[in-house]
Amino acid sequence: MRFSPPSGPDGTMRPVSLSTALDAAIARAGRIGGVLLRYLIILVTQATALIVLAGVFVSISVSGYRDVLIVIGVGAGTSATVLPTLMRYAVRLKPVLFPLISFVLNAWVLLLLDQLLPGFRIDNWMVAGITAAVLTAVAAFAGSFLSISDDAAWRHYALDPVRARYVGNGVKRTTTPGFVFLEIDGLSEPTLREAMAAGYAPNMRSWLEIGTHRLTAWETDLSSQTSASQAGILLGVNHDIPGFRWYDRELGRVVVSNTARDAAMLQAQLSTGKGLLADGGASRGNLFSGDAPDSLFTFATLRNRSVHTTTQYYAFYSNVYNLARTMALFVSDIFRELVAASWQVLRNERPRIRRFGVYPLVRAASTSILRELNTFTIAGDMLRGVPAMYTTYVAYDEVAHHSGILRGDALRVLRQIDRDIGRLARVAAEAPRPYHLVVLSDHGQTQGAPFRQRYGETLAEVVSGAIHRSANGSVPEVVHDEELSDEGWEMVSVLLTDFLAKDRSEHPVVRRALRRRMHDGEVALRSDLNLLEQVSPGDGDAVVVLASGNLGLISFTGARRRLTIEDITHLHRDLIPTLVEHSGIGFVLVETRDRGPLAIGRGGMHALQAGKVGGNDPLAPYSPNVPHLLREASGFRNAPDILVVSAWWTEQEEVAAFEELVGSHGGLGGGQTMPFVLSPVELDLGDAPIVGATSLHKVLKGWVAGAAATGNGVRHD
Repeated sequence: MRFSPPSGPDGTMRPVSLSTALDAAIARAGRIGGVLLRYLIILVTQATALIVLAGVFVSISVSGYRDVLIVIGVGAGTSATVLPTLMRYAVRLKPVLFPLISFVLNAWVLLLLDQLLPGFRIDNWMVAGITAAVLTAVAAFAGSFLSISDDAAWRHYALDPVRARYVGNGVKRTTTPGFVFLEIDGLSEPTLREAMAAGYAPNMRSWLEIGTHRLTAWETDLSSQTSASQAGILLGVNHDIPGFRWYDRELGRVVVSNTARDAAMLQAQLSTGKGLLADGGASRGNLFSGDAPDSLFTFATLRNRSVHTTTQYYAFYSNVYNLARTMALFVSDIFRELVAASWQVLRNERPRIRRFGVYPLVRAASTSILRELNTFTIAGDMLRGVPAMYTTYVAYDEVAHHSGILRGDALRVLRQIDRDIGRLARVAAEAPRPYHLVVLSDHGQTQGAPFRQRYGETLAEVVSGAIHRSANGSVPEVVHDEELSDEGWEMVSVLLTDFLAKDRSEHPVVRRALRRRMHDGEVALRSDLNLLEQVSPGDGDAVVVLASGNLGLISFTGARRRLTIEDITHLHRDLIPTLVEHSGIGFVLVETRDRGPLAIGRGGMHALQAGKVGGNDPLAPYSPNVPHLLREASGFRNAPDILVVSAWWTEQEEVAAFEELVGSHGGLGGGQTMPFVLSPVELDLGDAPIVGATSLHKVLKGWVAGAAATGNGVRHD
């Protein structure tokens, strides 16, 4: 079943929101009229804010609308004429200098008007600075709401200072192409096609229509999630990553791939030093760095203080326009999420999960702060001529997890990402080298009500019940990861840690505010980090039940090797039959003593080593490549004792995630295993289907190496 956002009379999806209606009104006004209408609305909004401030604070007063309009007009004129020049020089100096200069300038303008306008009074520098900051934030908020998100404003206030820093200042021009890899986390190829048809990805759609790019699906490994896919794409190796989290028998604990500690450990184990970005590349907001020498807010390099980082990070947060606009977007996205979640409850939209509490803050961080920072830093990388760069936009994945893969919330976030991609395409046109823009995803998502909602129990409870009924001896403890499912927390933690690590002297306020969340120099926003220790029982006799979407991983901690089906049946005779017969489980994968890995479903089994099927093949609904992927996953050093894949209802295109997620990925079934590559047509993808992230790495690495060797970026075999 497809879950679509509001549709028009013809049944096709339509973007419906107040900002969309305003965009349409502005478009009808024509190019010049639209610009004037945008700025008129912003000036009126600022004027209203000034009147409110004057009504609240006795230290501010205005006697009439004429004075209000003069104050707002003079402030806007100053921002348009003086601030861009200040930006060009301030970003070259101490990062904290530009906010100081801009606030002092705006405050000075207000104090000057206090002397010139009899009807306007503002008492002191402090009040003037606060007023200037509020008016700037209001303008940015109104602008972003109106889609000023306006490329002209973004280029003028955000990009011009960066351009001034690099263009004509030692950056050499070259005809050798570079590569901009833009990953949209969690977006499947079928979902992207539907979004394009509905008008939510106009920039990417236009590339297909004019024939500059092609859209190609590829198939993930098992597990279909970020750590396995990004390790393969960026490092060229993703062996021994059985899920998003897994029990490591040698370490005696659970490995969580999106923590700085474990991401660094995995990269150290997998990296050959020849990753996708090894030759002068840049990693921005990824799980792994691709061996890039320049890395920002990347999990695997967070603890590596020797990794080089550019001053673009400073340029972003030292720009008052960026700060005000991003905070306005942050507040706006919190409001949007609260409204959307409430509307989903009022409409009784199913499937759905709880979206209140702290989640709106996590969502807003990914849809505003992280997205804005990704776009800004990649634009700066292009303007300084970096040969290859890779960034991950996590916003769609985060929202689709909680809202649904084709619902309006997720698609509107995708439209924002598409707008940023369009901006980067225009930046590429003025970069010191030609760039190939490649948009791709690491995996997709498949929708469906979570396992617990469907059956009233979690996978851990199913396992616990079967063990209690049939334990041969003492009953082991069952530990699980139900409360560790939201990836957004860790991404924000990494962003804050990287922010504070760049220059400790300039962030004392932020550092003090986060001091209780600091552990060994890292920000840890999760209040339940001790759960990681609860699911790390070491050599104790316990059963660990972990989940990656609709993929379940069951491990027995008492053994130092992987147990076979014979061992498990001896210990807990009812466990495997209980799992196999459960209507919410598609099949289980176990090892045998003498037949290799075995996939067992309710009506039959598939012996993967011999390729023989008994009864109904439990793998028949899936891709022909799945037996190979399962054989490979079964050979991992840390393969779980029992790997569980939930049921996949093919007609409805639904799975039952073992986590509390509406859209999920990590296992098999539906769009989660069908990511995409949107690539320039002149780049050779090869004739064979791309199966597995390491296969995609070979293609992308071939492009990058080919560009360096031949100067045109086209692979020559």
